[in-house]
Amino acid sequence: MLAKILGNPQGRLTKKVQDTLLAKGITSEIISPDVLELTEGWRTNGAVDYRADYETHNQMLPLIYIDGACYSFVQTMEKYGPKDVKWKMWAPSPAVCSKAIAVAIKDDVIQGVLFSSGCDGNSACIDRLLYGTSVQMAKHLLGDIMCGDKGTSCGRELARGL
Repeated sequence: MLAKILGNPQGRLTKKVQDTLLAKGITSEIISPDVLELTEGWRTNGAVDYRADYETHNQMLPLIYIDGACYSFVQTMEKYGPKDVKWKMWAPSPAVCSKAIAVAIKDDVIQGVLFSSGCDGNSACIDRLLYGTSVQMAKHLLGDIMCGDKGTSCGRELARGL
């Protein structure tokens, strides 16, 4: 089976989906988000309307196509990932660099944090530092962090989403 992933080829969310699907024996091909710029003719002859799917899923990438169905990141992770881990994903404030935040939670304990866009090094640090931390503790630790004069930060947006 071949899955198609509409997302950033270097993105952490795209990589997580690829790894999860591969563990289930599903290979994947990445489709560049540039196809979203193509607005005409996508419904003709049964072709996929990437733009409509993008809008339906609240403009959140990656989108995953398997067996003719379109899934969001969270839907894919919950269908093909570990059953006892729940994923949550949201768009942070436009004031921050990240475009999406995804968190894996098991029994109220953080199992992973992924940011789409933003500073990859800081994103990796947050993921490592929060692994094994309770949701309540993460909210307490990150809730008052500011980034410059933005009035918020990626950490604060993570705390708000939790």
